[in-house]
Amino acid sequence: MSHFLTCESGIRPAAHHPCSLCDSRAAKLIATKDRDGRPLPTVLCLNCGLVRTDPMPSAAELADYYAHRYRRSYKGAWQPEPKRVYRAARVAADRWRRLKPHLLASRRVLDVGASSGEFVYLLQTCGKQAEGIEPNENYARWARDQLGLPVRTLDWHRAVFPERNFEAITLFHVLEHLANPREALTRLAGWLDHDGVLVVEVPNVESPVGSPKRRFHYAHLHNFNPASLRETGRCAGLTVRHEEISPDGGNLTVVFARPAVIQPGVSPGLPGNAERVLQALQARGNLSYALAGSTWRRLAAKLARSYGERRALRRWHGPRAFLEAVVIESDFQLGAAKLRDSTT
Repeated sequence: MSHFLTCESGIRPAAHHPCSLCDSRAAKLIATKDRDGRPLPTVLCLNCGLVRTDPMPSAAELADYYAHRYRRSYKGAWQPEPKRVYRAARVAADRWRRLKPHLLASRRVLDVGASSGEFVYLLQTCGKQAEGIEPNENYARWARDQLGLPVRTLDWHRAVFPERNFEAITLFHVLEHLANPREALTRLAGWLDHDGVLVVEVPNVESPVGSPKRRFHYAHLHNFNPASLRETGRCAGLTVRHEEISPDGGNLTVVFARPAVIQPGVSPGLPGNAERVLQALQARGNLSYALAGSTWRRLAAKLARSYGERRALRRWHGPRAFLEAVVIESDFQLGAAKLRDSTT
């Protein structure tokens, strides 16, 4: 097996491949292992501040991994477990609440990396023409068979849609998994209608929360901060309409818009961004993490969430029941009914 799963020895500080954002090979080696202690060479681009795996796995290795093994290695199951369906539905409802002002007017929506389809389901509850693509065969099939959703087994490379086919495209924790984020956003931008929106959510490499020992994951090929995420969209020909950082600082969300004319390019670099990222990484050490109040608050929240999930699993049975429960408990249905009434 290649370095993607086992990694090769002989890690060097010089970049094997150019940066996917700015094409620079000037890089600093900042980590040699992933969160599970396996070899994973990770570098910081000194020209733009984008953090990436180097060397990158091949396109064939990535396609095979995400089609057959990613969900099993990341989630521990070939198909979504009940607690994960319920959890994903709650996350999807929260995303809708946050992003509703930007998605409300969009009728045709594509969710890229749709997983088991929870966000597609909630969008359809709002009366939208929502569909998804998901590279993992088992999860895509589960979404079709268990929820009756139009989630096709495809990745962004193989998907073919007409130009300007969607009014909105969403990517939730997908972009960090792609070998060339700039190329991916450029392709997806072509599927957007004029003034359509492309919503991207990724982990924040500057996050002040989370264990430093678990910072890098072998499935996360890129690690963004606000500046590098904005720049990736700009180089794909998109403009920034809205951006936000989650309350705990762990996630970034940017809503990009498609202009009348898309002009993709290569970033000339982001002066000072590499220094900013490096400073943020160095500021979060093992001791500061252990002593931070946010660490214990996150642990308490995790325990409370686990307890709530166990109660929900005892009360409701089956994936549709979990989704409907989230719709009801979040007052999502009322908002969906109002939306349908306003558009009929």
